[in-house]
Amino acid sequence: MSHLSHAHFHKGDQIEVLKLENGPNTLTYYAAAVLRSPVKQRTKILIKYQTLMIIESDCQKCVTELVDLASVRPMPPRELNKCFKMGDSVDVYCDNGWQKGTVKDILENSKYVVGFDGKNMSSPMDMKSRKVKLKIKCSKRLSEPMFRMGTRVEVKSDEEGYNGAWYGAFVVGTIGNDKFMVQYQNLVTDDETAPLREVVNTEHIRPCPPSVPSDVQFKLFEKVDAWFNEGWWEGEVSEVLYGFKYKVYFSSSNETLEFNHSGLRHHQEWNNGKWIQGKSMKLKGNKTNQRLKFCKGTIVEVKSDEVGFQGAWFSAIIIKKMGNGKFLVQYQSLLTDDGTDFLTEEASASDIRPSPPHIQHAYPFKLLEKVDAWYSDGWWFGCIIKVHKNMKYTVYFQATEELEFHHSELRPHQEWIDGRWVASSK
Repeated sequence: MSHLSHAHFHKGDQIEVLKLENGPNTLTYYAAAVLRSPVKQRTKILIKYQTLMIIESDCQKCVTELVDLASVRPMPPRELNKCFKMGDSVDVYCDNGWQKGTVKDILENSKYVVGFDGKNMSSPMDMKSRKVKLKIKCSKRLSEPMFRMGTRVEVKSDEEGYNGAWYGAFVVGTIGNDKFMVQYQNLVTDDETAPLREVVNTEHIRPCPPSVPSDVQFKLFEKVDAWFNEGWWEGEVSEVLYGFKYKVYFSSSNETLEFNHSGLRHHQEWNNGKWIQGKSMKLKGNKTNQRLKFCKGTIVEVKSDEVGFQGAWFSAIIIKKMGNGKFLVQYQSLLTDDGTDFLTEEASASDIRPSPPHIQHAYPFKLLEKVDAWYSDGWWFGCIIKVHKNMKYTVYFQATEELEFHHSELRPHQEWIDGRWVASSK
């Protein structure tokens, strides 16, 4: 390459830098940008690579280097190609740079076998196994890619068992306008020696969502993303537990798992170039319970109408929707007649409510305070009529019965009204 005058390059210019990798027979061009124009009579230029990274303070940064002008060329224009022919001279994107090669064979699904110039042509590269891409020099320039090199993004998986999960990554290369080479932040190669890299399509990549404060508790049925297996999975809060913990239902796998508050974030959708925050279920009207869309696996409470048990609420899990406003539920504390399994039965939507959020009640209950008492495997509504020593209480029930309970067997009474929980007064 002939010596280039300093006038050819200016700050911000997109260039490619030639490096000799693994000996003089392997010539690789790496994408870079000019940081400082060359001073007159100097033969070196300060550049920053777009695909070569270093780790500093647990963060990835692009490599900055002073290089000879003789090894720099302007960024060639690119164009997506319909197809290549046998014998075409092409540049192959491999190991973060472009290497010169020749098309040796044409495979199915727009894949090719390429032999590298200066390498053993008897063993050409199979493009499918190495996930490399081609470019060809032409006169038409592509528009600016969606993501620049070094941009932090999230990549959606389409692998079986991981469908819909989003994983943090950095963009380390662009392939035309519709594909990107990314390096994952938390996923590694099979031998666990390096961060995993792969080429992804535009529809599987999005910017990192903006941070949304979550100092207050997440709400029942709120859409959330849960951190699990090194990625973010979309789910729905199915139960609010004590100590800022939650049960989250995942429709993609029909699973319900428990998470700490710190393991969740507000769900947001990337739509037409902007973020839209997911909303919790909106409920209107008087027949709230009938409009609830209980998912399989949701923890609920079911009201009994049997003689002797009227008004008691029993914890259960939704098995499936039966239609006609009914659900099949399996109780968590009631057993079948033979005692071999938990009782399963149909329940009307009007007799089902979400499991109430846990209210911490470390201080003693007060006289005449409304409470729910745990008795005969269910929760019964009553009123404190006497406060004893040692955190014990006498509770009066509507059926004119009075029973004594310990503090741990009581919870503050809450009413499910118009789609939200309301703490009961005295």
